[in-house]
Formats: sequence, structure tokens, C-alpha cells
Amino acid sequence: LPWTAGRWSRPRVPIHACMHGQNLAMHGEVVGEARSVQCDCCGIAEECTPTYIGRVRAHFHGKWVCGLCAEAVKERQQRDPDLAVAAAVDATAALCQRFNSTVRLNPKLSLASSMRDIARKSCQHRGATGSGTCTAGAGINSSDAACCGAGRATSCALRYV
Repeated sequence: LPWTAGRWSRPRVPIHACMHGQNLAMHGEVVGEARSVQCDCCGIAEECTPTYIGRVRAHFHGKWVCGLCAEAVKERQQRDPDLAVAAAVDATAALCQRFNSTVRLNPKLSLASSMRDIARKSCQHRGATGSGTCTAGAGINSSDAACCGAGRATSCALRYV
């Protein structure tokens, strides 16, 4: 038993590499021990075989990308076919960095920021469709809300924002 050897350690056993659901052992390819590797986009650590790690790094220009980030890179490339793999990986890494520095640190502030962004986009959409005029009224304090005409008067300024 591993915990009776004085210190707890996981036994190292040869495993079969899997890639996108294909078990390579079915093809007779058995590879060595798994090792821990960290995603260059989101920072999640996974245990994978050196063969699989090499294939992923070769596909993503030397960067290790986990399965979830690989799907995000693939979707980004589908939206913009001219985007290179390295640029798509960098964009996904920037998105993960922004998420980790805001949402994980303060989820309530992130929710408020997201609601503000939704209101801003809605305001811009209404202004672009021509359904209303986008002029700032007298006494309007907020420039974001002014385009919709739904701003606050100076006497109603938010204290905590």
C-alpha cells in the first residue's frame, strides 16, 4: 500500500494516452507514465502522457492547451477563419486571464460590471436602430445612460459607484 511506505505517494503505472476520446491502446500504442502539465491559457493542471503532451504542443505551436481551451480556440478560429492558431491561443489566454483577475476575485463586482455592459450594449443597439434619439438631455450626469435618455439627474447621482 502506498501510504505504508513512510510517505504517501501515488503509484506510477503505465497508462494509455487518450486524445479526443480515441484510446490509442486499441491501436497497440502503449505509452509511458503520466505527468502533470499546466494549461497555458487557464492554468488548470492535468495528468497526461508525454506523447499526448507532445502532440498537443505541436498542434498549438509549443503551448500546452487543455481540452476546454482547445475547444475555445477552435470556436474562435471558426468565427474568424483568417486567425492563426497562435493568435487564437493568445486571445483565449487573454480571456482566461481577464476572467481569473475579475470574476474569481470578486464575483459580485463582476456581476455588476456585466449588467452595466449589457445595459450599455442595449443602449447602443437602440441608438443604432434609430428607434430613439441619442441626445443627452439637460441635467444628465452619466454619459453611458445619456444616449438612451434614461440617465440620472445630478440630484440622483450614485454614491457608491
